[in-house]
Amino acid sequence: MAGKLGPLDTTTIRPTTLLLTPVDACGIYGHEPRYNGFLLDKVQGSGMKLSRQTREIINIVIFFLVLGILLTSYVIYPLNRTKAAMARPEIELPDELADSLGDTVIFANDPGPYLDAGLAVDTFRVESDGLTTLSCLYLAPDSTLPADSTRGTVFLIPPEWTDRTAMIPLAAALHDSGFAVVTYDQRAMGGSTGEYHGEGRYEATDLEALLAWLEIRNRLAHPLTVVGAGLGAEAALLAAREEGRIDYVIAWYPYLTTTNWLDDLADRNGWLWFPFRRTVMWFWYELRSGYAAPYRDLDRITGVGCPTLLVAQNIDDSEAIERLREVSPEHMLRTTTSENRNFETGLDTIIGYIVSPNK
Repeated sequence: MAGKLGPLDTTTIRPTTLLLTPVDACGIYGHEPRYNGFLLDKVQGSGMKLSRQTREIINIVIFFLVLGILLTSYVIYPLNRTKAAMARPEIELPDELADSLGDTVIFANDPGPYLDAGLAVDTFRVESDGLTTLSCLYLAPDSTLPADSTRGTVFLIPPEWTDRTAMIPLAAALHDSGFAVVTYDQRAMGGSTGEYHGEGRYEATDLEALLAWLEIRNRLAHPLTVVGAGLGAEAALLAAREEGRIDYVIAWYPYLTTTNWLDDLADRNGWLWFPFRRTVMWFWYELRSGYAAPYRDLDRITGVGCPTLLVAQNIDDSEAIERLREVSPEHMLRTTTSENRNFETGLDTIIGYIVSPNK
């Protein structure tokens, strides 16, 4: 059989050689790796290019996502929240009335709620800073008492989230006790003009303007006591440091610092937390309101200007109250606690202090 074999048939080997080409594709023999005639590095290169494009897309998405979060947190959200919390509350009117008024704003000095409570009040307006006009009420002492029995004048300043109608029970009690009573709507509330509340300093300016207006007309009977809650308490404390006409102050839940005021706004209005929230909110508040009052921190707290009763919840845990104690004469500052920031629950405390001969 061996002698009958012919020349070597290379066609029978060629298929075997083709079967070995995958080994060559692995580069064992030092050739460039190939697969079906394409360089593998080109295939891998195209894969790397696809990954780079994907990474670029992801980076762009992340950039715009972060940008959106920053814009929302530091521009859109603060703009909306500062207006909602610090500006005049929006009044909902019937559609027919809203259409007829258009953009007209009416600030009525309406004594109706006091008249309904049996309190005969006089209405008047006082211009404060050229931009703000206060809507005020004056309640003379009980006319059934002797003419010379007036026990003094009491100013009642409501907190910034309500108007002077909240003072009716206290005004009635003081009226019956022989005091003249003055009350008014704070700026950006009720019948007073103004678009934004201040943080205390502007409210003090309003109080000083009202004191001057009444003194010129000889309607201030001493001793003169100012009772204020919230920003009303800030107005009383700040004005008393510059006004010799104020004899006594009752400060119900004052803030004492801008930081405390902003924190209280955050709690009452449910502000979301984000880094540097106080700084951002203060920036947008100043920008929107146009006010330029200095930011008051602990170092800016100064002593009380007259005998003062301060009412708060956590007196011993408050750094601001501790600071106020340090810089105030001991005999001029008294503190007491109340678990309820609603001053109406403390009528006995307030009236007791006003009528007490030992302040």
